[in-house]
Amino acid sequence: MKKLKNRPLATQIWIIFTLVIIIVFVLLSVYFSLTIRSFFTNEIYITIEASQEKLIQKSTGRYDLNEEENTATVSNDIRAVKHMRLNYNKSETNIVKIQKIIPDNIEAEYFLKKLKKQVKSQTNTTQRYAQSTSSGRILYVMRATGINKKGNFEISYMWDTYRNSLYTSLIGRLFSVMIIALIICLIGAKYMAQKLVLPLRELQGRVKKIGIRQWHESIDIDRNDEIGELSKSIEEMRKELVKQDEYEQTMLQKTSHDLKTPLMVIRSYAHAVEDGIYPKGDLKSTMKVIDYETQKMQKRVNGLLYLTKIKYMSKYKNEFKKTNIKDLAEGIIESFFYNKKGIKFEIEIEDIRVIGDEEQWTVVFENIIENGLRYAKTLIRINIYEDDKQQYISIYNDGEKIPDDRLENIFWAFNKGNEGNFGLGLDIVKRIVSMYNGSIKAQNEDSGVSFIVIIMK
Repeated sequence: MKKLKNRPLATQIWIIFTLVIIIVFVLLSVYFSLTIRSFFTNEIYITIEASQEKLIQKSTGRYDLNEEENTATVSNDIRAVKHMRLNYNKSETNIVKIQKIIPDNIEAEYFLKKLKKQVKSQTNTTQRYAQSTSSGRILYVMRATGINKKGNFEISYMWDTYRNSLYTSLIGRLFSVMIIALIICLIGAKYMAQKLVLPLRELQGRVKKIGIRQWHESIDIDRNDEIGELSKSIEEMRKELVKQDEYEQTMLQKTSHDLKTPLMVIRSYAHAVEDGIYPKGDLKSTMKVIDYETQKMQKRVNGLLYLTKIKYMSKYKNEFKKTNIKDLAEGIIESFFYNKKGIKFEIEIEDIRVIGDEEQWTVVFENIIENGLRYAKTLIRINIYEDDKQQYISIYNDGEKIPDDRLENIFWAFNKGNEGNFGLGLDIVKRIVSMYNGSIKAQNEDSGVSFIVIIMK
């Protein structure tokens, strides 16, 4: 089996097909051989019994059974049924009759003894028997006619030459047909093996291209079987890789652009201070600008690092304990109560526990609330509740509605908000929620926007 696994798939399929077909061929050959031999043997016995019965009827009172003859056939015909009557007490006369069919004296005596034992132990009027001799095999039917089986008994017999001739002829033809069928099946198996492997080879070539990042050509194999399902799965993988590649390219460009501006400001201000020039009027104000731009850069870098961490954790998921979301949420919300814009918080939180790491759920709450504070006018409302199947976290702000064309991509990294700001916050939120088999969506309300997290229990 190990050697078979190392062969091409088409060869493996063809070899297995061949073995199965050959095994079926051998089993059918044995079955038909035994069935046909049994059938012809039974037919010969039926012929012998019919001939014996006919002879008995015709010879009642008129026919001499001491003479060996067959009125229906020629004596040298292999299909002839022959008859003889033996007397249980006349051994010499019996031997003479038997020697006409078995010339050898020793074999004739042995056959006679066997006949006497058989007729003595016979329970039915007629019984079927067979005997092998040096001249061949005799099939015979014995009829006991004497009182207490001590008188005459009649033997009707036929050599199995005719049966063997029919059997050999029919089996020869049958084997010829089966060999032709076997050859046709093997050719068909070879064709089917190559036919099955052909789309797999095509998929192999496409996957190799994907491996070297040549993944912009779609995979479309028009099949509805398992190979078709496999091609659809590979096509989904290809699309996801293309999407991920485009995301990474966009992210790299946006990151470069987003870091370029603060770096230029910091560098230009540093050079100005070095030359004794203060762009903001004095050293303290100028250094505040440098510090602010540094904080912006640090925030971006921390976001990128956290994205990398989330990607790593999504590949190697750990078993997390459940987190008390009420205690966690209330602690986070408290830190936002006193904000510069004076936004009011309304809270309605059930005492529930959700699966996941406490640090990551903290990031989820902080990022959504920070986003809400950026756009809210007067109010942020937080509802946390559950039903029999799901848990819900709803964070509403009464800011401007999100344009419909941006609702789908608002969770993309570096998505540009209404105020022209780029960020990673909502992208990080979506990745954390997805890691716990949850979902998040942004939904416009009558006067504001809700971010709704749904977690399966």
